[in-house]
Amino acid sequence: MRQDLQSLRGLAIIFVFLYHLYPAIFVNGFLGVDIFFVLSGYLMARNLTKKKIEKIPDFTTFYYKRFKRILPLYYLIVLVSFILVHYCLGHFWWEINWRYSLASLFLGTNQLLITDSREYFKQFLADEKSPNVFLHLWSLGVEMQFYLIVPFIFLALQILKSDILKFIAVLLTTVIGLIPFLLLNAHFAFNFMPLRLWQFAAGFCALYWRKMYPEEEEKLPEKCENPEPPKWTLPIGKEDFVTVGVAILIFCVFPSRLDVQVIRPIVTFTTAFLIVAESKENKLLKLDALIYTGNISYIVYLVHWPVLTFFSIKETFQCDLLVICARAYSKFGRYNYSPPCNWASPNLKDECVTKDMKHPDQKANGYAYCLFPPGNGTLKIMNIENSYAENLNEPIRDQFHYNYSEFRYLSVVGGFGTYNASYITDMYRQQVEKYKPDVLFITARFSDEIKRPIQDNDKIIQQIKDNIKFFEKYVKKIYILGSMPLVRLNFMNHFLQYVINKPEDLEQLNLDRKFADEERKNAVERLNRVECKKCKIYDLSPAFAENGKYLTFDRNTIMAYIDNSIHITETGFKLLEPTYAKLAREAMDTV
Repeated sequence: MRQDLQSLRGLAIIFVFLYHLYPAIFVNGFLGVDIFFVLSGYLMARNLTKKKIEKIPDFTTFYYKRFKRILPLYYLIVLVSFILVHYCLGHFWWEINWRYSLASLFLGTNQLLITDSREYFKQFLADEKSPNVFLHLWSLGVEMQFYLIVPFIFLALQILKSDILKFIAVLLTTVIGLIPFLLLNAHFAFNFMPLRLWQFAAGFCALYWRKMYPEEEEKLPEKCENPEPPKWTLPIGKEDFVTVGVAILIFCVFPSRLDVQVIRPIVTFTTAFLIVAESKENKLLKLDALIYTGNISYIVYLVHWPVLTFFSIKETFQCDLLVICARAYSKFGRYNYSPPCNWASPNLKDECVTKDMKHPDQKANGYAYCLFPPGNGTLKIMNIENSYAENLNEPIRDQFHYNYSEFRYLSVVGGFGTYNASYITDMYRQQVEKYKPDVLFITARFSDEIKRPIQDNDKIIQQIKDNIKFFEKYVKKIYILGSMPLVRLNFMNHFLQYVINKPEDLEQLNLDRKFADEERKNAVERLNRVECKKCKIYDLSPAFAENGKYLTFDRNTIMAYIDNSIHITETGFKLLEPTYAKLAREAMDTV
């Protein structure tokens, strides 16, 4: 094995290890996996070039050797991780990990991550900060899925008779494959093997370039009576370019996040260049320690993540997680949803009279409905929209102090009462028309769709106008929650990592107010364009604003205002009391 390739492996595993150990510092270290993919593409192409694959036995031999090399150690680590999680950690952690242990057996961890990233209440499991012992096996799933198809790719390349044509074919695959990778959903593209083919193809490019331009062995100059004058050459030699390439890879440990859509292609093509260059002089790529690290990179990759995750859960992460979550939600007692620090609607202070809204769609997942016992007043109040209606329902209801005759809420995960698929807005309309509340709260965290640039004859604005106009016929006052600043998904996981590993950098988690307002300006403008005499759009963001920032945690208690699914915690509720108290007084005085 070439020493420079082993050194590249060593660099890659160091980058990944540092990223997993100190994610708040080495924020670009995940790019080490991209180096592995390019190296795998090159080595597969080189191995297949040496061996002709034409018959079924040739395929069988290839797969047998690949799997014999990779799978025994892989399954040993999966088995050990399975036992440790099941018998040494609590029930909650096993509930998180068991599905991924099963997926890893079938080399499909990457596919399960794609599935979970799409499900509202499982997104935190697919996050890089998730306490998931099997999370790192996504990349091996991608590699093994690539190995399944690479012989067929290589067989197709044999139709092309020259190395130049083969190089052009794999270069086009790399360039064309890069485009959808950059344009499609980032989490999907990150884990989906076909969208990673462009990086494996970059390794193919390195092989065919070397076949087209093999390095000539140095020869002694022959004596010549009339020697030709020496040709002009670049003052910068190959090793200088290699040094620049290695320096570029070192940016993977740069302590400030780089634009991944720029740095990932750069790292990929730089790795391919270093493979082509086959450096024998670069001092870094000749270090014995780095070469040794490359030699053991596979076992280090398999072992390091379960060890880091297991001990962080067992010794610190579990304790801090449960303490912080218990404090954050202590006001409401037990959870309706088991994973701590993921969103859970707090237990209601009063039992629902009924949770059946007598609608056929209610049986679907993500619907929640509650009619509370009658209060002491005369107002009829309804709170509708998505999970924010359920999340903020008790902070709203608290401020009325039972001065209502009827209070109910209806929430649909991902639902928007003012704009959405017609079957959802129709359901909201039916409920408002049926119960005719005096006060209607429309409580939602808006989707990215409403934040897109406003178009002429904007459909979203028109849909909002139509629904609001319908609601106005049946209610006396409408309170609409305005657009909230954008906080990253799985915020609690990131927050806990900072609390444990980098408490001095917690301020980095607060949002820059200027940029956050710029991000939501189109949503704000859309709502402002809605003509509604009975409406009041209220903004909760000032409650979190301080000195040009939107705060995401309480500096005194070190308690987060936001949880994993971007819902507001009990600590955050305290900041909202003045706003909702004012709205409740206004509703009781004027309606």
